[in-house]
Amino acid sequence: MLRRVWALLPNLLLCALACGKGGTEAPGPSSDPVRVEVVNRYPLAVEVYAFATGMERRLGTVEPGMKASFVVPPNLTTSGGVELQVSPAASNQRFRSGQLLLAPGSIVDLNVTPQLFSSTATIRP
Repeated sequence: MLRRVWALLPNLLLCALACGKGGTEAPGPSSDPVRVEVVNRYPLAVEVYAFATGMERRLGTVEPGMKASFVVPPNLTTSGGVELQVSPAASNQRFRSGQLLLAPGSIVDLNVTPQLFSSTATIRP
């Protein structure tokens, strides 16, 4: 009888280790920020804004011919869709991206073109 217990002991230990947490994390919400990568090909500096469910946040300014990276505040991304808007300082023209469904860790490429109406905002796969 004692021999059987000793023979089963290694198997029981292996089962206990396999059933334990083992250093893996349970899936859950990620805390990675949502980033917006902007390339400004417009001849003037532009202001970049993020809008979501009645909230507005100015992300920053991008000078002509420059690139910039911004982080969208987490409180804007938890409420559903986010709309990005680009507005030149010396003009009342505006580019609107439309609603973007952004998950934590998403990266949006915002390409501001010389004709503002043909600018694009795409989420990287």
